[in-house]
Amino acid sequence: MVLLLLFHYVYTTGHPGQFGTVLSTIVSAMLFSSRRTERWLRKLLDCPRAFVFCGIIALAICAVPQLFTLSVTISYILLAALFYPSGKILSEWEDKDRRFYLSEHPDTMSDCYHCNHHARLQC
Repeated sequence: MVLLLLFHYVYTTGHPGQFGTVLSTIVSAMLFSSRRTERWLRKLLDCPRAFVFCGIIALAICAVPQLFTLSVTISYILLAALFYPSGKILSEWEDKDRRFYLSEHPDTMSDCYHCNHHARLQC
């Protein structure tokens, strides 16, 4: 969030009077709600079509000069979704015994954390 807001400030300073900054700032402000952000990132992780659709939208919007900041905001959200932990590791982390096992075996945790569910591969 801080990086996005800093980007908006710097972009507005260099390019004053563009309405696209307002749209992307609204989207960035919507990320202040952790519940909404969790839902968006989980939706992007669980639905590859939504991820691809948002990527195509970001590329298409990038061609419009006034909407460049909105494209950067969407791209930043997609990047955050790539590094968001999988549902499997979140559910395993709730179990105390499994958490202890994962903390002792970081290679297993790494395999579960990045379980490549986008490619439909088994962990």
